[in-house]
Amino acid sequence: MARQSRKKVKDSILAALVAKGMDSPYFLDLVEDYMDLWDIKTKLRRDLQQRGPVVEWQNGANQKGLRKNDSVVEYPKISKRMTDILRQLEIDCRIEIDELPQKEGEVDDQDGDEDIGL
Repeated sequence: MARQSRKKVKDSILAALVAKGMDSPYFLDLVEDYMDLWDIKTKLRRDLQQRGPVVEWQNGANQKGLRKNDSVVEYPKISKRMTDILRQLEIDCRIEIDELPQKEGEVDDQDGDEDIGL
């Protein structure tokens, strides 16, 4: 699935809030906080793609080496906070299993064991 644009993400959240009647200034401010975090997460993702999880450092002519890219640590923190904001806005992206459309010829797994291909 392709990454969504900032505008689509924001519009989607705002539409969900309006549909729930939760368009007070407090909730709209939380949406702005979410979008600020979305911007940061996008920059962290870009940094990880460009530099990777390990980066070189040099502290002088003879002092150099490798260290963990700080984006590795910050990315999940930002993602967690974004999820917390969505939860506070009562926006839930989980779909109940019974609501998922079943493809023709697909067998429903009644015992709850999911084959994950291992």
